[in-house]
Amino acid sequence: MHASFWTHLDTLIRSSALVIDRPKGFSRPHAPAVVYPLDYGYLQGTSSSDGEGIDVWRGSLPEGRLDAVVCTVDVQKRDAEMKL
Repeated sequence: MHASFWTHLDTLIRSSALVIDRPKGFSRPHAPAVVYPLDYGYLQGTSSSDGEGIDVWRGSLPEGRLDAVVCTVDVQKRDAEMKL
């Protein structure tokens, strides 16, 4: 992968407010056994394929840098989405 890909994503993250709407330890209302192991939210002012902000998992490293891009696929919904 070209280095500019990661640079552009880092710039997007630094220039967008991160909204944590599911903090670490949060249980999903419709699936209480599913507990978020990390903070989960979205980048305010961005949009993803679902029409919402780009999803972000905030890890535990103190520098908070981007180190992965995950593509999720929901076959039943026939939907794919990127998460940072």
